[in-house]
Amino acid sequence: MIPGSIARRYAKALFSLAVEKGRIEAWSDSLLALGRAVDGSPELRDVLQNPAYTREDRAAVVARIAQGLALEADPAALVNLLSDRDRLPGIGAIAAAFRELADVALGRLRARVTSAVPLDDAAVHAIAEKLSASTQKQVLVERAVDPAILGGVIAQVGSVVYDGSLRTQLEDLRNTLKL
Repeated sequence: MIPGSIARRYAKALFSLAVEKGRIEAWSDSLLALGRAVDGSPELRDVLQNPAYTREDRAAVVARIAQGLALEADPAALVNLLSDRDRLPGIGAIAAAFRELADVALGRLRARVTSAVPLDDAAVHAIAEKLSASTQKQVLVERAVDPAILGGVIAQVGSVVYDGSLRTQLEDLRNTLKL
């Protein structure tokens, strides 16, 4: 794994190319898909990290991955560079840093909405619209389910948390009654 500062450096370099070529969204999606592939496959991580495999073996695997994900030339060149420097297992951190840069450039925020039960698309859309109105930015919602909140939702946008959960309301009521 590579440290966050190094991941950000790689992400910034590729991001500046993406801006020049107008490919921010496409490259962000490609890098995230690559990160998920590496993070989701213990066998692939083993090939990329294990010194028992030669550099040529790793390069061949990387070339197949880039071809399979239909990576464009510049992201594929980054993948090859990372492979040469034995840093490909850090692609997830680079992809996350690239996505953060893309979100800032495109005026987006990401929100994590946690509910007791899975929310339907209409409810998620309504929550996204309310959060967009309050933040004046496009809000992309990532869903999570936590039965412990009992009901309602908790929305986290950056460091701001909007807690409308039943659990919190009951705790507030209990604290009020104790006074």
